[in-house]
Amino acid sequence: MLALDLGGRGIAGFFTPGAALAAARALRRARRVLIVTGFSVPPGIAETDGPPGAAVLGRALHRLGVAVHHVTDAPASAPLRAALESLGEPADVGSLGAPTDVTIYEPGQARAVLTRLRPTHLVAIERPGRSRSGEYLSARGESIGGWNAPLDELFLADGAGRPRRGASAGGAARRRARRPTTIGVGDGGNEIGMGNVRGRLAREGALMARIASVVCVDHLVVAGTSNWGAYGIVAGLERLTGRSLLHTADDERRLVEACVGAGAVDGLLRHREPTVDGLPLTIHAAVVELLRRAAPATPARRAAVRSP
Repeated sequence: MLALDLGGRGIAGFFTPGAALAAARALRRARRVLIVTGFSVPPGIAETDGPPGAAVLGRALHRLGVAVHHVTDAPASAPLRAALESLGEPADVGSLGAPTDVTIYEPGQARAVLTRLRPTHLVAIERPGRSRSGEYLSARGESIGGWNAPLDELFLADGAGRPRRGASAGGAARRRARRPTTIGVGDGGNEIGMGNVRGRLAREGALMARIASVVCVDHLVVAGTSNWGAYGIVAGLERLTGRSLLHTADDERRLVEACVGAGAVDGLLRHREPTVDGLPLTIHAAVVELLRRAAPATPARRAAVRSP
């Protein structure tokens, strides 16, 4: 289901079976999680892809007793707050000076964020990752660094997120012991985490080679839209824990509509309407319902989570 490429962008070729469940297994050991999201397109307007996935994953982790903190930048803060509020999650937005559910990131704050919040896990959902040139680029090849703070610095601190060529197994294990476990969710090649498959992305043509991110993660989840990838991780957590954690199709509609009401646009169409990556709400609601029916491990539990 996550590999459905209804937008025809070819990203299904980079999907790895079992990746969402592997990310869920990693998060089962989490104590403190930072969820990073928000992808702004010219002229600095956040997409509808990302904040809904971040809100749904954050709520699931909260229900499992994990301390969750969301990190974004100013353009995406209102849509993220709206998504959280639509699920009844804490949505105070503030700076690093106070403990709030959403931190607005400013360049150069990576070490301060990591030192203060001490995350055991970092998750990026539809967040730009720098390209080989150091730029942040849209799927069209536009420079978007002026509207997207360098949140990938969180994933690059202490050597995390950099290509691991030539590293010894022992050295890699020591680094992992000192830094958070990292998870990236993407759907276009230019997001945090896509550095894991950059070589393959670069073979897709000159544009992809130019925009592809170099930022690596421990667990990469690729999906038709990044929201679906986040929902897939939640479905994995539901299967692993035996608890109902996914939202409903009606919740999905409210999530996307809340983001649009807060100023977000469809990242592909660049229109302010309740769509995500060019696909209507009916499609996204249907994917959520399919995941709800597939996530439980037993037929009895499948029946229990069906919508009325």
